[in-house]
Amino acid sequence: MKTIGLFVIITLLLGLAGFSQNDKKETKASQQLEMANLIQTGHFRFIARSANSDLGNFNNLSSNYDMIFDSLQVKAYLPYYGRAYSAPYGGSNGGVKFDLTAKKIDRIYNEKKKMFVISAELEGPDDSYSIFMNAGLNGYADLKINFRNRQWISYYGTIEKIESTDK
Repeated sequence: MKTIGLFVIITLLLGLAGFSQNDKKETKASQQLEMANLIQTGHFRFIARSANSDLGNFNNLSSNYDMIFDSLQVKAYLPYYGRAYSAPYGGSNGGVKFDLTAKKIDRIYNEKKKMFVISAELEGPDDSYSIFMNAGLNGYADLKINFRNRQWISYYGTIEKIESTDK
């Protein structure tokens, strides 16, 4: 009698473990689909977790530095570690800070690598920016910014949905 009860309990536990694996796969698939839709619509927020420059500086970031893509509008608030070739008269507030409209933002999905390649060209009053981002379906992304008047810098971080307070 005890062995039958033990057998029933083990069977139920194994059955539940099998269902939980399917639930995990379904959850992961739905998260990847949500991330793909987020990137394809062009309304998302990149949150920088670390920065790397041409000078060899690798810095973990603790504050909320981000770049917001809202259709063709791109807004950036990121730190800058690198060398400037020319600076505007009177200096600036430093970092990578702009709120510009891109003429075109390209979003291409690489089926082999299972990631999006996003590129944009922006022109500001003091500098021009070439933005390249590789974004995976898991929510992690690499961002590289090339400047006209400064050395390039790259960031590593995550992609999130734009909250209504960010707009």
